[in-house]
Amino acid sequence: MPTLCALARIDDAVIDPREVEEAVWTPSDGAVVTFSGVVRNHDAGREVLEIEYSAHPTAPETLARLCDLVAHEHTAPKTEDGEPLDPMRSVRVGVAHRVGTLAVGEVAVVVVAVAPHRDAAFAACSDLIHRIKHGVPVWKRQRFTDGVSEWVGINEC
Repeated sequence: MPTLCALARIDDAVIDPREVEEAVWTPSDGAVVTFSGVVRNHDAGREVLEIEYSAHPTAPETLARLCDLVAHEHTAPKTEDGEPLDPMRSVRVGVAHRVGTLAVGEVAVVVVAVAPHRDAAFAACSDLIHRIKHGVPVWKRQRFTDGVSEWVGINEC
């Protein structure tokens, strides 16, 4: 089964959404859907100062497998072997997730899905960010302006 995941990166590099889009898009794609997760200044009525993201050592390979799975699930039609019937009608995806300490306003994750048509790209992008949040071992510790910090999502993976 050919990979339909053009990029699956977890590191401390600043993320440029345009670079992720360029890694995934081809001239056969008429739809590019991009989701950027940005550190916001509040959570549950408290002011957030910054967020620290940490990843388990298996997170990059888990992310790559999940990306490829989602892209294949959203690519249609397929042969009996599960291969895209027409590679020019494939959905492809790419993800960059940042680790380290991020300030309010910084991009934490970018998910891009491309396809010949918008419906498939929107569906794949939405499905992928949901699965990343609940299936890739990346955790965040929020630090609040009052000096308190808490881990979020540590039990979700």
